[in-house]
Amino acid sequence: MTIDIADRIRRHGFKRLLLAVSGGLDSICLAHYFIKNREALGIEWLGIAHVHHGLREGTADRDAQFVEAFAKSHGIPFFLKKLDGNALKTAEGSLEENARDARYEALMGIAEANKCAIVTAHHAGDQAETMYMRLRRGTTLAGMRGIQALRQNIYRPFLDITREELLAYARENGLEWCEDESNADVKFARNFIRHDALPHLEETCPGATMQLCRIAGLADRAYAKVMEACERVFSPALRTENADADLHQHDMKGDNQHDTVAGMTQYISLNKKALRKMLLEHADSDLSEMFRLWLSEQGLRFPIAFFYGPKEPAHIKIPHRAAYRRRSIVKNGHTVRICAFESAEAALKFVSCESKEKGY
Repeated sequence: MTIDIADRIRRHGFKRLLLAVSGGLDSICLAHYFIKNREALGIEWLGIAHVHHGLREGTADRDAQFVEAFAKSHGIPFFLKKLDGNALKTAEGSLEENARDARYEALMGIAEANKCAIVTAHHAGDQAETMYMRLRRGTTLAGMRGIQALRQNIYRPFLDITREELLAYARENGLEWCEDESNADVKFARNFIRHDALPHLEETCPGATMQLCRIAGLADRAYAKVMEACERVFSPALRTENADADLHQHDMKGDNQHDTVAGMTQYISLNKKALRKMLLEHADSDLSEMFRLWLSEQGLRFPIAFFYGPKEPAHIKIPHRAAYRRRSIVKNGHTVRICAFESAEAALKFVSCESKEKGY
């Protein structure tokens, strides 16, 4: 690999790392690199985790056994998590997304138990594929950032490294790996982009793949500046005092209310008066997308047009009470409360309880 990533890894100060290893070229290179450079990187503990999705017969078991043997040969703790393949196939949404979400949930569970960060082998090709997919279907500035190198305790150190560099590294170090035959199935959107769309784009526009990665980097730096501005504008409206007391009081109003609040995973409370004042100060601007992005950074994602009101100050319209999937918004007295829940049903129930309480 031609890019020295050691300085970046040391800069993050990681001491305990869980390596996500599928058994393919990318993840075997990842595992070998960290094992070989463990001492130089100042890493105190390494573990290897493999997620068996239960979607492939035969070769999936082979991959799990291969990764386990690799881990044992290097004296690294090995963790195997088997998923319910039938449940993934029948769940609502795409199989790709279901498998990805379940995989990360499994990895996070292992990492939490071992008090460590997760490391994955996403590389420049994965970044280009992600950018291509998002640009094709439409995206926002947040989406233009592509895959993040570090997000939610997940570190991806290889995003600047091409598959060709990984292949050269594997050959140089005599590494063996497994080939997942499902990666060649172009009925999956990402595989089609990897094997058809991007090679065609690269053929007609040489260097397009790395340009997509470059755009992601530029968007990431621009996004950081936008978020700094968002913090200056919106954070003064955050209620930092009595917010927990308010929720506790709401919690005490009956068993149903208790169940609803118990299902809440996170929330923010905004001072309605302070927010209104801020919107009036920026009445000639359109801050609706900035507000949405700011909420997204709090883990509270809503659609692009959810807060857009062309006749409102700063074009921000906040619903009196509304639910979107597992999130809800409720105006209650002098407070705007925006919450996330464990389920869409819990979010709807919270809005419904607030409505009944206020007599709507």
